[in-house]
Amino acid sequence: MEKANGIGRRDFLKGVAAAAVTAGMIGPGEAAQFINHPAGNKMPAILPHNLQPHPEIKAFKGTERYWAKVRQTFTLPNDYLHFNTGTTGSQPLFSLINLVVYNLYKSMDPRDWQINLNADYPELFPFVNSTSSALTARQTAVAAQYGADPTEIVLSYNTTDACNLIFAGTPWQERDRIVTTHWEHNAMAGPMAWARDYHKVDVSIVELPSNFTAAMTVAEVLELFEEKLSAPLASGKKQYLAFSEVFYKNGLRMPVKELCKLARDKGAYSIVDSAHGWGMLPVNCHEYGADFIAGAGHKWLCGGPGTGIFYIRNTGDLDTLPPFAQGNWGSYGNLFTIPSLRYGNRSWSPAGAMQGRGETNTPALYAMTDVAAYFNYLGVQDIYNRGVALGNYLKDKIAAHWGAGALWVQKNPDPAFHTALTAFNPFSDKDTVDLNLYTAMKTAMTNVLNALAAEDPKIYLRTVTWRNSKYDTADNRIAFRVSTHGVYNSYREIDYMFERLVAAVNATGLQQIGG
Repeated sequence: MEKANGIGRRDFLKGVAAAAVTAGMIGPGEAAQFINHPAGNKMPAILPHNLQPHPEIKAFKGTERYWAKVRQTFTLPNDYLHFNTGTTGSQPLFSLINLVVYNLYKSMDPRDWQINLNADYPELFPFVNSTSSALTARQTAVAAQYGADPTEIVLSYNTTDACNLIFAGTPWQERDRIVTTHWEHNAMAGPMAWARDYHKVDVSIVELPSNFTAAMTVAEVLELFEEKLSAPLASGKKQYLAFSEVFYKNGLRMPVKELCKLARDKGAYSIVDSAHGWGMLPVNCHEYGADFIAGAGHKWLCGGPGTGIFYIRNTGDLDTLPPFAQGNWGSYGNLFTIPSLRYGNRSWSPAGAMQGRGETNTPALYAMTDVAAYFNYLGVQDIYNRGVALGNYLKDKIAAHWGAGALWVQKNPDPAFHTALTAFNPFSDKDTVDLNLYTAMKTAMTNVLNALAAEDPKIYLRTVTWRNSKYDTADNRIAFRVSTHGVYNSYREIDYMFERLVAAVNATGLQQIGG
């Protein structure tokens, strides 16, 4: 395979090693060398000290040359094919440098570090106004990018953090009801089980088909949920629809707008786990019509670990807002006012009241929003279109080699179902109920992953498992899952990965579909 353009692993590690050696040369009795910045601040010269704007891509937009240049802005080495963004993304170099700079400023002047950054880099580190903060400016920019009001955006630490805030802040009552699916991630399945166990909330589970064919329609999906949402609800009780926008299990995307409307029509509030949304999908919070959207910054947004974006609906008639007590007890109230002034009301801004949860890791959140601005520059819709096109290209190769039946989620003509995730099982009897055969497939897939990871170039993808039915006692379906990110994957990489994947699957000796 011809090496992809980018930062070579050896060159990258050489730079890291050089920095470490330089740092090690400065002992306890020696003073670091400093450089002066425009605002009079002195920065240690041994560390990156210049805040970076996002890169500008000098190529015709949308061409392979354009996307190859985008790839060069990431830290992925030439000999690394990253097809598991659904677990964690690769952060672009400029934001990694900025993360160091943010922490450096914060450590050198804990009191005025943000003021100093604004003075040194007013264009890169803006304040909304003289009385506001850089954090507000970042929330405002994210809100504009994703179709929300600035008061509705909390920069969270991951999807789990946001889900915990949602469930902790909701005043659950016995016999409230949650309608959900049997494929939810523990980030939301855990809080739902907590509400069930400690607050006696009813949980009603919708089953989705493991084999999601190209013939499935939005109307058929809505029918699966409508029966549960239409069931009689005890007087005075609340109902919630909680579901993943994209299931991490198999890449199936739900029609969010239609499901949120169905929930409203049934008098239910909606909670959307969009861990795979930010950075992959052209999310528009207001168009979605959801009450809560929890998402990650470290996956498709490539914003680095411990980052996320959390949307809480705060627009429209106050009476239609979901009852909510922040889930952020630090700003809920105090022991000297009974009850607290925020008890039982929603007349507060989530962005203001829920953002500060102790000592927040603002440098990491700022670095994430730098990447969000970069993605906005590249075009969120363009990134999505390319990721889906790459995914469809892979689906076509799978269907041509093993048949469309190998795909758990087939290529659907309706764009409501389109994602950049592909899940498939090339082995015969993938729908087996035989535990021994399932175990054999699982072992074979693990061996394939290890073989691909040991190659040069290194190929990184993953497997996923799930229960076919809510009545199953354990996972009994398995798939290879491939993430195709528009910003650093390419058709050439897919060709090479698939060729090596087929060879590794053949080496398992396990019978394949059509074999």
